[in-house]
Amino acid sequence: MTTDIRERMAHVEAGLFHLATKNDVTTLESTLLKWFIGTAIALTGLVFATARLLH
Repeated sequence: MTTDIRERMAHVEAGLFHLATKNDVTTLESTLLKWFIGTAIALTGLVFATARLLH
């Protein structure tokens, strides 16, 4: 039974390397936020430019 537990534990520990760390999540969050804000500003500018061109 002890061998089975150790094998299971080794399997679980081997899978932990594929998980994101807190730093990874924070970095991704800030990057996505920058992209969302940049995209919103660009789309707003595009809408105003199109409206001005068509008016």
